[in-house]
Amino acid sequence: MDTLNLITVLERNLKAHIRLNPNPGLEDDWNLEIQLFYQGHPAGRTSFNLHGYSLEEAENVARTVKDNHFMMREIDEYLWGESD
Repeated sequence: MDTLNLITVLERNLKAHIRLNPNPGLEDDWNLEIQLFYQGHPAGRTSFNLHGYSLEEAENVARTVKDNHFMMREIDEYLWGESD
């Protein structure tokens, strides 16, 4: 599989460029990179390792990040955690 690239709205002013990359040499192992944009400006990057996911499962996770409560909580903590 080549890299899967997606752009999605996570919340009203928060968008993400999502890249799903296979980890070379490892089967069913993926890196999900998320570059965040808030009001059109770069807001940072975060990533998740998906171990033991089939191609279909990994693509589904990439396509549904905004519906994944764990990932959205991690993104919120990444963006706003230090501002508290």
